[in-house]
Amino acid sequence: MKIIQLGLLSAIIFLPLGAVKADEFDLAISQRIKQASNTTSPTDLLTRFAGDEVEAVRVAVASNRRAPVAAYLRLATDASAEVRMALALNIDAPEQAKLTLAHDKDHAVRLRLAKCGYMYPSVLKILAKDTSVEVRHLVAMNYNATAEILAMLVTDPDPLVREGVRAHPDVTPAILELMPLLTKDHDV
Repeated sequence: MKIIQLGLLSAIIFLPLGAVKADEFDLAISQRIKQASNTTSPTDLLTRFAGDEVEAVRVAVASNRRAPVAAYLRLATDASAEVRMALALNIDAPEQAKLTLAHDKDHAVRLRLAKCGYMYPSVLKILAKDTSVEVRHLVAMNYNATAEILAMLVTDPDPLVREGVRAHPDVTPAILELMPLLTKDHDV
């Protein structure tokens, strides 16, 4: 048994003594991470790495702006939240992968989507209905939030979300007219 330290990750590997040296194992992983990060790596290799047993390799593929659609779609349902968060921040990931992430069970994944400056309006529309005030607030402040999304959020029950709409650079007077009057009953 060998315990291999991989940055933030650790792996316990059961190998016959002398079969693979720890240095060789680390090198193999670091080579896969390097290839998975490389935007010129072959697409079939990146697709295969999207299913790699090492989380750091999958994170590298999720962050790669030139990975194939098949890899992104696989990673959108990865067991690791770290992988899904990396994919959420990848501005080149396809809309379908981002739509899958918009329904993610992990709050941190949805927060990253809402925060991403280059987000599909279809994804922001889903996130505008999120149960999390933080997510809805970030959607209200997102530059890609459309007038339709801002109109949805201007009547949000939470004052933080409504304030995000008010501060949005593209908010129109017509949208602001929809905002409920601030009263002691609504906002404290």
